[in-house]
Amino acid sequence: MAITRNTIRTSLFSTIYTYLNTNVSDPKARTKQWIFSSFPDYTAANFIGFPIIVINRNDLDKSYELFDDDYGDITAHIEITVYATKASQVDSLSDSLDVAFNNAVDKTISFKNYNCQSGNVGINKDTRLHYKIHKYDLEMLVWILLKW
Repeated sequence: MAITRNTIRTSLFSTIYTYLNTNVSDPKARTKQWIFSSFPDYTAANFIGFPIIVINRNDLDKSYELFDDDYGDITAHIEITVYATKASQVDSLSDSLDVAFNNAVDKTISFKNYNCQSGNVGINKDTRLHYKIHKYDLEMLVWILLKW
């Protein structure tokens, strides 16, 4: 998928979502969606349970708007959070994310920088939810004008 100036946010999210679905295995081998674009309603009857991965919407370096050429490099900041009821599952999935992002995502997106924070929070009286927030900086080659 070509990332263009007009589709930069949706194309980036779609590319990252597809890449993670392909390169990070669900530790419970579920056949339902377990990677989300926002934190799901975990109290809903159809919630598949933890662990899950949430890809938060991206933040872009606005300098791309100044390009005069056909393409240019910009930096995107992506936050991906891993949630699980076991800290060991958070660590295992975090290792899988690191392995996935050590490779180029596709021909136009490559890993540039990384930051992480972790913690836990109680979601009800019986369950403690562990999480790790991964902050990736990705460098993207963006096509400003499509040439035919």
